[in-house]
Formats: sequence, C-alpha cells, structure tokens
Amino acid sequence: MNEEPCFEDLPGKTYPPLILTGERTLPDIDEENYWFQRHLFAYRELLPLVDGARLLDLGCGEGYGADLLADRATEVVGLDLAPEAVYHARLKYRRPNLRFDYGDVYALPYPDGSFDAVVSLQVLEHLHEPDRYMREIVRVLRVGGKAFLTTPNRLVISPGQDHPVCPFHIFEFDAKEFQEYAYRFFGQVDVQGVFHGPRLAGFKPLGPEPRHGWRRLLQLYRDRWFVPRISTADFRMARKGLDGALDFMGTCTKAGE
Repeated sequence: MNEEPCFEDLPGKTYPPLILTGERTLPDIDEENYWFQRHLFAYRELLPLVDGARLLDLGCGEGYGADLLADRATEVVGLDLAPEAVYHARLKYRRPNLRFDYGDVYALPYPDGSFDAVVSLQVLEHLHEPDRYMREIVRVLRVGGKAFLTTPNRLVISPGQDHPVCPFHIFEFDAKEFQEYAYRFFGQVDVQGVFHGPRLAGFKPLGPEPRHGWRRLLQLYRDRWFVPRISTADFRMARKGLDGALDFMGTCTKAGE
C-alpha cells in the first residue's frame, strides 16, 4: 500500500473537484470524451518508446497520462503548475514508481541530465515564453535522451485565421514551423501527425450548436451517443499528409554536449 500523499508544498490545504476549463482535458466526462481520447491516444503511442526510462511528464494536468506511462517506465514524475491538478493527481494515481510535483515549467526543480525522456503533450501552444520551456526540457534530459512533444496543427484548429481560435492558445504551428522550431533546440527531430481513423471521417468537434431542426437532432445523437463511444482506436498516427493532421508529435533527441 502506498503512503498517504503529502500536500505541504501546495498553496492550499484542499481543493474542490477538477472542472473543465478549456486548458486541460479530464477523463470520465461524456461531452469531453473526444478530446480525452485524442490526448490518450498520443500517450498510448509512447508506451513502447519509454520502456525502462526515467521520465518526466511536463504539464501533466489531471495525471492520467503519467499514470499510464508508469506501466512501462521505471520511474515517472508528473509536474504541473496548477496546484489543484497536482492535489487530485496525488490522491487518484498512486504507484511506487509515480509521483507528482508542483512546479514551474520555466524553472524545473531537477538537476541537469535527470531524465531519459520528457513527455509534454499539448502544452507548448499555451506558453508565453516557449523558448524558456524548451531550454529547460533540453537541460533536464541526458545526452541522447528524447523529448516527445505534441501540439495542434494551426491549419486545422484555426483554419484561415491569423491568430488562434482557442482563447487559451498563445500561438500555433503548421508542420514545417513546428519542425523548424524544434530543431532550434534538438539535434534530431522526427514529426508525425495524429489523424482521425475511418469512423471519425468528417467529424468536427468545434462549431456552433444547431438550435433546431434535423441538425439539432444530429447534434443530440452525436453528443449523447456517438461522442461518449469514441476510443483511442478511432485515431491513427502517420508521417504523410501532415498539413491535414489534427496534432503533431515531435520525437526530439538531445544532441551530444
């Protein structure tokens, strides 16, 4: 049995249940299931790549991804700046090889070369100072270590717009921009894309809700029956056609000193 979690480092002694804010996704919420499964898919794709690793999940949110990675990694540390997320992660996910730290992505509380891998999914687009974040990732990785980063495709999530549609995004990339940005910090960068599988062909998670008529009925069917049944099997990863990808995943390798 794991020891009782400690919360002395958090600003508050207790926090209410997590709610949807638009910045993090949560499990077990029917209307959020599309976004949750899309995030979970990326974590699942990483499982065979983190066997035996000492791993940092940077911007871990509610903690479900760090908990999944702990199935394969030797040690997983999840870090988040939101104390309420860290509080609930410590309560919910308890394994001998998993812990959750409260900290700043711009000033990581770890020595140089501490980790074999850093996972940071859907974080980059939220940051006001992304270069500081990337330099910290490089610093805490060992030479030859890998960072796995995901971020949404600007061409799909904000089509035809000069600025992000999502109010929580500071900036977004297309595939070429993402790869060029990652190469500023890493010796090798391999970019893949997350795509809808056949069952989600034509599915669009964004857009105004229809108010009446057959479109309203279609919306009700989608939200109450279809969306809750979406799973990670409804997504796929590929290197081709990146302009149409939902999200990018960069596998970034730290060069030698």
